Amino acid sequence: MRRVLSLLMSAVFVFYCTAVGVYLVLRPWMASAPLPGFLGSGFFRGFVSGLGLVHLAAAIADLHHLTQGLEAARQDGVRTE
Repeated sequence: MRRVLSLLMSAVFVFYCTAVGVYLVLRPWMASAPLPGFLGSGFFRGFVSGLGLVHLAAAIADLHHLTQGLEAARQDGVRTE
């Protein structure tokens, strides 16, 4: 049960990081009313997009961990049968 809960939380974290990462990468560059001052600068928009890339990298790393956990769970199930 503990392993299932761990894998479920890992899957939720992958979903969260992927959704937030895609949003942060794309949102600053969508056509909308430009923000005044520093918030509308290319530097700030690039910074926000960079945070999105960090979220996507975390999602990829945790997805790799999740697939290893699922593979281990599958192999444990095969051994006990």
